[in-house]
Amino acid sequence: MKQYILTLSCALLCLFYIDGVNAQDGTGSTKQDTLLLPFYKVSENRLVGAIDVITSEELLHSGYPSLQAAIEGQVPGFTLGRIRGRSRGGDNDGPLVVIDGLSNRFLSSLQLEEVDMIYILKDASAKMLYGSRGANGVVVIKTKRGKNAEKKISLLVESGIRSAGSYPEFVDARNYMKYRNQALRNDGKDILFSNNDIALAGKDYKHPDVDYYDMFVNDAKNYKNVNAQLLGGDEKTQYFFNLGYVGEDGIAKVGEKGKTNALNVRSNLDYKINDIISVNLDISGRFFTENGSHVSDNELFNQLSSTKPTDYPIFISARADVDSLGTSDIVNGKNLYGDLAYSGYQRRTTSIAQTNIGMNFDLNRYIKGLKARAYATFDMNNYIAEGKSLTYRTLKPALTATQQDTLIVNGVYNPKGNEQRLADSYYRNLGGGAYIDYDRVFGKHAINATLNYLVDNKTVKTAAAIMETVQDDKSMNFGLRLNYAFQNKYIAEISSSYMGSTRFNKDNRWKLFNAFGVSYVVSEENFMDNVGVIDYLKIKASYGKIGYDQSFPYLLYNDYYQYWSGSYATGVKNSESLVGTQYVQAGNPNLTYETSTELNIGLTTRMFGNRFRLDAEFFTEKREGMPTTINYAFPKLAGTPNIVANYNAIDNKGFEIAAKWGDQLGDFGYSIGGNFTHYISKWAKYDELNDFSFQNTEGQDTDAIWGYVADGFYTSADDIANYGAENGTPLTSSLGPIIPGDLKFKNLSNSDSEYSYDDNVINNYDKTVIGNSTPRYVYSMILNLQYKKFSFYARGQGVGGFDRMNAWSSYYTNKGDAKYSRFVYDAAVPTFDSEGNAVGLANNDYTLPRLTSENSAHSYNSSTFFLKNTYYFKLNNVELNYKFPDVVPASIAAQDLNIFVKADDLMTFRSDWALDAQSPNSGLSSAPRYTTVSLGVKIGF
Repeated sequence: MKQYILTLSCALLCLFYIDGVNAQDGTGSTKQDTLLLPFYKVSENRLVGAIDVITSEELLHSGYPSLQAAIEGQVPGFTLGRIRGRSRGGDNDGPLVVIDGLSNRFLSSLQLEEVDMIYILKDASAKMLYGSRGANGVVVIKTKRGKNAEKKISLLVESGIRSAGSYPEFVDARNYMKYRNQALRNDGKDILFSNNDIALAGKDYKHPDVDYYDMFVNDAKNYKNVNAQLLGGDEKTQYFFNLGYVGEDGIAKVGEKGKTNALNVRSNLDYKINDIISVNLDISGRFFTENGSHVSDNELFNQLSSTKPTDYPIFISARADVDSLGTSDIVNGKNLYGDLAYSGYQRRTTSIAQTNIGMNFDLNRYIKGLKARAYATFDMNNYIAEGKSLTYRTLKPALTATQQDTLIVNGVYNPKGNEQRLADSYYRNLGGGAYIDYDRVFGKHAINATLNYLVDNKTVKTAAAIMETVQDDKSMNFGLRLNYAFQNKYIAEISSSYMGSTRFNKDNRWKLFNAFGVSYVVSEENFMDNVGVIDYLKIKASYGKIGYDQSFPYLLYNDYYQYWSGSYATGVKNSESLVGTQYVQAGNPNLTYETSTELNIGLTTRMFGNRFRLDAEFFTEKREGMPTTINYAFPKLAGTPNIVANYNAIDNKGFEIAAKWGDQLGDFGYSIGGNFTHYISKWAKYDELNDFSFQNTEGQDTDAIWGYVADGFYTSADDIANYGAENGTPLTSSLGPIIPGDLKFKNLSNSDSEYSYDDNVINNYDKTVIGNSTPRYVYSMILNLQYKKFSFYARGQGVGGFDRMNAWSSYYTNKGDAKYSRFVYDAAVPTFDSEGNAVGLANNDYTLPRLTSENSAHSYNSSTFFLKNTYYFKLNNVELNYKFPDVVPASIAAQDLNIFVKADDLMTFRSDWALDAQSPNSGLSSAPRYTTVSLGVKIGF
């Protein structure tokens, strides 16, 4: 490592002392857009990597202050919290978040109003300086800072309503009992409900009919956002202060409503000590509280979607109070109303404190173009849950020995209790860094060189001194970037990282990774002077390999034994029993970094008087050495546990296009833009040992959905006997009994297929790849209109080319002991002969298989029948803004005054089958997606 650092230092010193007769500061006389990244700044001409920029103005059109939601669709390649798709096959492939220079921070720690600029770093060249955590892409966020300008004060007040898009539709008690009986009959079982039970549904507490969604959740909730900012400064001192509050009501109708409050505070100070040294001190905090019952939103919707209308009466009498709570054995004496209103409360608090302190050195007077910075950061995230756990009484309807109605009391009502701590955890991140940057022009030659150093130490602790990690998560990185430009049109760049990680043994902790990039600004050539339509044209390419260590747990390189609580037999005829240690981990000292080898080719052009801009990128990425438990390397007779090794590999590739057209026509200005991303990832190498090659995951998409190929319905007993029969032998199923109304599955393993395996049974050998679970393409459209004092903004995002497997959701299948949804009406209805054998179907308008009371049944397996091609386009944000004439704010001593209306997730065009195409569990096992409409005013002084 010392030799590497010495080599980098010498290289930089040589650059610093190059003497040029025509040396100048800066990068050239041509004015260009400049990217201000944490370690260096680079003009668009000099950029060889794939970096997208999002400004604060673009973010603030969002109505609801979720930073990730505001980023989605702004630039190509950032979708569903990932950069360029499933680089790791969907496992741990989220990007690294860097806020004001420190890694491992969270998007949720920021309010939109605090953000000044966001950079999305995509390729190896752009990510290299961020070390072993940046391989999945990097989201670099710069918060606002003060300026050497007149003091400015701004105040934002916004209030709105968040309404649930839609709730699932379930049947009432009468229909539930009717179709539950049918499912039992289909399986040859006794029915559960009599005709009298069905007729009396909802008439008394013994025959409940509860609409849980109507009783327990509201359709909308209130939301408010208030923000105040102060920024300014002079030549010596610049300051930025932010104070923001976001409040939101809960969705529950009963008990503690789950109200949330978030307060964000930030102070960014810059002070110039002298012409050489300046310092900065940034302090920020976020305090988030949620007051509610012990039932979380996700748990609430889980209960709403699974508790059947007949399970128990909410109240025994007409009095809706604590003395009348009903229950049954089905819910083990519980009552959702009691859980929400009488089981106590929780107060959950998350406190985030972030501190940055840095020192900047302008060394231009000693070596022209040289500057340096050193900084230290400390973050503390603390989560505490406190509350009271109370008890309530329930009454269970029952019958006495003489068949008389009675009520059995469960539990005791206790409205008093002591407050206690229910959960406690913290996250601590201590980091620091330094860099030296040299930027100089020598006539036709321009050099930009950066040497950086990063270190951080992360600790996570939960509960009573139980460490979540065996040791602190530590990493270190030395980086070098050299960018050279000739005549401001031929650019070459090399970048390197010497990565250090404590996740590997001492021989493998340090690795060197490199990237190389070039770009060619074609529009700077003389022959382009006569091409009037093209104002700017650049092509670029980069190639490199970068390491990644976040997929490795600690200490995998050590053997691990632990005391075994069980025993084993030994001695004569196993007459003795002994205890001992157990070999639980076979260490692998050869574990090393997972690697990502990346190629990026891009083009940027501006045309028609800079009114049109087009950016296009093509990328490939090969992930190799992904850690996996090797299941087949050693025989089981060896008695050793399976070893973790660098083995699996993924190929990920795709392309991105972004385009924008804008113009000003008198008082009317407009711009319309959009972006499109396509990507696909496949397993290039996968640890597996299957009976037949057609079962292999290797070579398949990383999001491949495996299942059976459906071939219609069985309609009669004769159909069952004849379909797929081989030599007079009917096709059978290992998945469960088959009767009319079940699905037909193709026997892919018969002798006439490429599988060459004939068993005449539907089983795992008949599965094949039938779809993919994540989008193949993502696109966005952005519209800006301005006329005099009015402005309008709209942003929409769409996805497509993916599938949902509804066989995995009881909402769409109504199988087993599920709560029946509206889809139950579409099931096939078998008919039975006098002996109880299913012989045909009673209906012709069915679109779903026959009902079953079994959780595992023939028809309700992953198959093309339940595979639904999915797409959606949603209107993410809409804003209408009016800026009052200057005379109006001047009357109240203000500089500007704006009033606006915003809407988020205003409408969605989606697959007609989908409850929520983006979030299929919305309203089922998680809270629904909300449409937010708000009205606000912003005033500046």
